[in-house]
Amino acid sequence: MKMELRHKHGGTPQLDMVRLGVPHGPVLDFSVNLNLLGPPAIIKEKWQELLESIEPYPSVQGDGIAHYYHTIYGISPDNFMAGNGSTELIYLIPRVLRFKHVAVFAPSFHDYERASLLSGAKVVRCLLSPHDGFAFPSEDQLIKLLKKVDALWVARPNNPTGNLFSMELILKLARMFPEKWFIIDEAFIQFLDDWQSNSFLAAKPRPNVLVLNSLTKFYAIAGLRLGGLMGSEPVISRLKNAKEPWTINGIADRVALLLIQCADYDDETRVAVREEKRRVFEGLKNLDGVIPFSSSANYILCQWVKTGDLDDLLDYFLSNGVYVRDCRNFPGLEENFFRMGLKTADDNDRLLSLISSFPSS
Repeated sequence: MKMELRHKHGGTPQLDMVRLGVPHGPVLDFSVNLNLLGPPAIIKEKWQELLESIEPYPSVQGDGIAHYYHTIYGISPDNFMAGNGSTELIYLIPRVLRFKHVAVFAPSFHDYERASLLSGAKVVRCLLSPHDGFAFPSEDQLIKLLKKVDALWVARPNNPTGNLFSMELILKLARMFPEKWFIIDEAFIQFLDDWQSNSFLAAKPRPNVLVLNSLTKFYAIAGLRLGGLMGSEPVISRLKNAKEPWTINGIADRVALLLIQCADYDDETRVAVREEKRRVFEGLKNLDGVIPFSSSANYILCQWVKTGDLDDLLDYFLSNGVYVRDCRNFPGLEENFFRMGLKTADDNDRLLSLISSFPSS
């Protein structure tokens, strides 16, 4: 199977404006999956103090980020490595651990596959189907898959489907296959109401399990790039020895310390996401031409079925100042799937209203 190394992320409405011939203008961007509350107020309040971090060198390994994870999750610095967002670490892991054959679920975040291919590994795609709500394979099917590879990438929740892979099953498989690597990406785990009991970050490190996390999604600070990796002390040490120094800028490292003070913001986020997701999902179900899929994250995957081409909807959205994530470049989502990140109630209502008023053929 030929696999593309090119990739596309959300947040690029200008590219589709050019492609579809839509005049440039302001856009309400639902293609990114950031916290609907926006960044915590404390970042703006402390911004002048944060600017003091520009002149001196930052800590070599991102000590502020490590302190955040130690305080919030109880992760020892020996079991943790900070990253310039989790994406830096996604590319570091296969390059250092030298995977030969890896398995990825499809659809899922494209960079798992791309990072593995660039490191020289062969990739096996395990296709998920919309016909069963993109359910993950059974235990028996996963056992057969793991016998063919030396690493498995798992996003919890999965992006863009929003499904949550069983923590218990991963732990069971990790015990059954101690020679295999399980790389778990929990970039969106904090949006779950019961995230602490559902996260590998709050559990003890396992020798063959690596856990990625990003702070940029939950705190709506994608431009700052903060993330980290938890694992056993030997593998974290090995990865640290191979990682470039000073990849965490001084402002990002100090912002991480401020996030420790955001417990109220954290709780408010989970309530807002839970309520908006329920309301928007019900609204989507009642609209002609859209099939929404249940999600445990702060985004909803949908399929456009009113016309034979998603471009009809994208053109209509952009002409009205709205943008969603075109998911047709995800394997398995070629049939007119798109994803919307949840925003404020007024913004979400605007999107629902546009779908409702889409011209009939």
